[in-house]
Amino acid sequence: MESESFYGVTLSEKDPIAQFDVPDIPEEYVVHSHKLIIKQISLGSEAKTGEFNVVQAETNVNDDGEKKTVKIPIAVLKVGETRSLRPNVEFPNGSVTFKLVQGTGPVYVCGKAEMNFGEFDDGQMYEEYSDDEEDSDGDFDEDAVPQTNGKSKITKK
Repeated sequence: MESESFYGVTLSEKDPIAQFDVPDIPEEYVVHSHKLIIKQISLGSEAKTGEFNVVQAETNVNDDGEKKTVKIPIAVLKVGETRSLRPNVEFPNGSVTFKLVQGTGPVYVCGKAEMNFGEFDDGQMYEEYSDDEEDSDGDFDEDAVPQTNGKSKITKK
């Protein structure tokens, strides 16, 4: 089962930090994948002329089995130059922190959170389907004529 939800935050001088965490799901479900996709970052109409507004993303990554924190600017916005970006950046690791590291904003960050989850883990699903496939292995007809474009190549004699 898949789930999508809207994600949006406003970063400003008053509230320069926003945290995204993967939502809690019931214990009977297993999360197969989750990610946050940022689709647009926009500078508000109240932004100061000539001021750069820099949005930084901070997330954890696994580097050779070692967990490291990565901090990288994902948007540099300025009135009169760049008011909006469509970065289409994905964060598949769960939580991410957005921070307005320069400027007073407001800066609007929006996108969607996607989660793919089910009641079984991948191993259980494989076992269920592999039992069915084992029964049909002996049903292959070696004398069958291959078909092309849905039409048989059998010729009448």
